[in-house]
Amino acid sequence: MNKTMQIARDVLAAVGGAKNVTANDICMTRLRLLTEDPSLIDTEQLSGTSGVLGIVKRGTNGVEVVFGPGKVDGVHDAIADLTGLDSDAADFSSDAPAEADALRVTISDKGLHPSDDAEDDKGAMDLDDMRELMSILDAENQKDEPAEAKGGAAEEEPEGARVIVINGPNINMLGIREPKIYGSQSYQALLQLCQEAAKDAGFAECFCFQSNHEGDLVDAIQDAYGSYDGVVINPGAYTHTSIAILDAAKAVGLPMVEVHISKVNEREDFRQVSYIRAACFETVCGLGIGGYRKAIYDLAEKIGL
Repeated sequence: MNKTMQIARDVLAAVGGAKNVTANDICMTRLRLLTEDPSLIDTEQLSGTSGVLGIVKRGTNGVEVVFGPGKVDGVHDAIADLTGLDSDAADFSSDAPAEADALRVTISDKGLHPSDDAEDDKGAMDLDDMRELMSILDAENQKDEPAEAKGGAAEEEPEGARVIVINGPNINMLGIREPKIYGSQSYQALLQLCQEAAKDAGFAECFCFQSNHEGDLVDAIQDAYGSYDGVVINPGAYTHTSIAILDAAKAVGLPMVEVHISKVNEREDFRQVSYIRAACFETVCGLGIGGYRKAIYDLAEKIGL
């Protein structure tokens, strides 16, 4: 059995078997699968599968599996052979996230470091092209008819403030990228720090989003409207160039903290301009990844947690 076929079998096993898959398609470097019973999806097993960089829960029954470039096509074809599903017949529209639907990414740290497998590294190390290492809102659709019409009491929604941490280009390369400037701690360490800081600060939920693409960052900011109580943002190099990101931040009007790992005020002249700062009530810089902890704490205080 070749490696691609084994990966396909492992993916199917993690989503409840071939019989649980009702559609199989591709979007860029993502393998899109619809399932009959989403409770059978083992996200931990799936994210640990060889070649998988991350997973994205899509709507109610869908999951997107993020692979490195050049690998997803082969896995898709192998799954098509194993399931007999034709991607041309796949209809993901009914399961696509609506305005308030859920997207959550579980990121594997395999993509951040070379492995012993050259085939895996082909996808894993091409991180600048990966748009998928992100985590956006995970919220339930609340479009049911009123409880009174059902003759029952309304189910209480989970309470608590939500924060989204948005990171721009090359932040996913922490620990690899210029460690003398950005430190030796990895992006995974940053994600863990943000989760712990948010919990300590009183946030009920914290989601981390990273992309190397300007439009993705704009989308993440827009998606935060009505879903999050505040934003911590490090636009990376887009800090100094992107009016579009500033406009998105002003449009949603959420409390926002700008954060930078390095001391940008002591670096090159072109880094002295920050467009996003005009939409933020505070800027934190030069504290390493610990600056995210301060930003989250200060945001919590700003919104009254």
